[in-house]
Amino acid sequence: MDKFKAMQVFVTIADKGSLTGAAEHLNTSLTSVVRTLAALENHLEVRLFHRTTRSIVITDEGREYYTRCQTILAEVTEAESRLTDRQTEPQGKVTVTAPVTFGKRHVMPKISQYLSRYPKMQVDLLLLDRPVDMLSEGVDVAVRIGRIGNHNLVARQLGTMRHVLCASPAFLSAHQSVLSPESLNGLPAIHLSVLESPSEWMFTKGGKSQKIALSSRLTTNQVDAALEACVSGVGFCRFLHYQVAELVQAGKLVIVLPDYEPHPLPVHLLYAPVKLQTKRLRTMTDWLTGPLQQDLIQIAESGK
Repeated sequence: MDKFKAMQVFVTIADKGSLTGAAEHLNTSLTSVVRTLAALENHLEVRLFHRTTRSIVITDEGREYYTRCQTILAEVTEAESRLTDRQTEPQGKVTVTAPVTFGKRHVMPKISQYLSRYPKMQVDLLLLDRPVDMLSEGVDVAVRIGRIGNHNLVARQLGTMRHVLCASPAFLSAHQSVLSPESLNGLPAIHLSVLESPSEWMFTKGGKSQKIALSSRLTTNQVDAALEACVSGVGFCRFLHYQVAELVQAGKLVIVLPDYEPHPLPVHLLYAPVKLQTKRLRTMTDWLTGPLQQDLIQIAESGK
């Protein structure tokens, strides 16, 4: 059995939702598709689809195998394409999304350099502080800070991001007894609502987690507003580390209780496996990966 061909047939069946549709797409006979699927299931010793005379539904095992096959097929396609199109210049449009502040500070400069390097390329940059459904919203590449929901995407990890508690030096000089999360009780707080619940904060130390209930003096969904309030001494606030790294280095904010920070969030570059077939996507993901990894290293080393 040709395993590579069998994977292609299996993925096509899953994508088209029928054996007939797969046969038409692959320009082969229905009998050939049925035989290939049967041979693959016999080889794996699992049922990949539940089949009746009227429908075909992928099984849990089939769904897991589908994700693996997508990645393998995409990597093979990428390897072949890198050899055949080295002399061609990418052209067309790529849609990229990232969180607003991170996108402004770290993604947009790389995009500008990319456009200078590839004059035939166009980029749509969507800066959004919300999860994006890449497939339905037509997004090619996403920088995502946090957990990944869609497992049908390729996730290239770039690094991690701390979730830090900050206050201004003046505020801390007036509240010098902040030695543990419990000592935050009764102190004024600023809540950035896009990051967490406005009623409680999670702290972690020694593998144990605890939630501290707080009353906020200010709640906002805008990072810049929360930063301004925190620098002005309105109260404590929790941020993602990249949002405050420059202010911490400048001495305008101080990271508080670093030993009690929640586990760092993963930072990934996400894209659909099938889109690796386009050179414009490969050049974009390669262009962003190294520089963003370096940015994350620098952010992690700031304000320690």
